Amino acid sequence: MKHTCILLTAALLFTLTITGALAACPVGCDLCTELKGCNACDFCTAATATAKPCTILCPPTVTAKPVLLATPAPQRPQIATPRPIATQKPTVQITSKPSVPPVSNGDYTTFSVSKQEEIVFELLNRDRAKNGLPALVLDKELCRIARIKSQDMKDNRYFAHESPTYGRAAQMLSRFGYAYNGVGENIAHHSTVEKAQAAFLSSPAHRANIMGKQWQKVGIGVVYDDQGFVYVTQLFVR
Repeated sequence: MKHTCILLTAALLFTLTITGALAACPVGCDLCTELKGCNACDFCTAATATAKPCTILCPPTVTAKPVLLATPAPQRPQIATPRPIATQKPTVQITSKPSVPPVSNGDYTTFSVSKQEEIVFELLNRDRAKNGLPALVLDKELCRIARIKSQDMKDNRYFAHESPTYGRAAQMLSRFGYAYNGVGENIAHHSTVEKAQAAFLSSPAHRANIMGKQWQKVGIGVVYDDQGFVYVTQLFVR
C-alpha cells in the first residue's frame, strides 16, 4: 500500500513534470490534451503511466512582421502648357492705281471740254467769287489751244511758258488765228487738277492771273501724262 502511494505520487509528479515540460507543446499525447498546436508525440501511448515527453516540439509561433508599404513619393501636378493658337494673318489687298481716261480719246484738238477741264473752270470762278470778282466765260476754242499746249509739254518733255514748237502764249494764239487784246498764261504739272489749282493760288504771279479784273474769257486744257499726272494750262484773254 505504501509502495502504491509512492508510485502514484511519482506518477503524478512525472505527469506534472511532463505537463510543465510540454507547456509549450500542442496537442497529441493523452497527457497534452489541454495543450494546442502539436499534431503528435513520438512516444505517446494509450497508457498514461508510460507516457513520455514529446520529442516533436511545437514549431515556434511566427509572428508576422508588419509589411511596410512604401509610400509613393508625391507627384507634382502636371500643368498642361496651353498650345499657342495660330492666328491667321490678315490678308492685305493691294489696289491698283485707278486708271485715268485720256481726254477726248487722245484728240486734243477737239472743241469739247473734258470733265477735268470743267472742274478747273468751276474752281477758278469759285476762287474769283470769294474775292468779289465776276465769273469768266469758258471759251471752247481757247480750251482747244490750251489743250494743245499741255499736250506739247507732255510730248516734248518740258515744262515752261515758252514752247519749242509754238513759242510763247501770244505767239501761239496768233498762230492759231485767235483774236485777242491781251493774254495771260498759267501752267501746272500735278497729281490732280484740284492740287494744280491750289498750287496756282499759292503762287503770287499765277494768283494774279486768276484774280485779274482785266480778263473776260478763259481757256483750260488738261492732258494726262503716262503716270496719270496732269498737265494743266490756263489761258486768260480780253
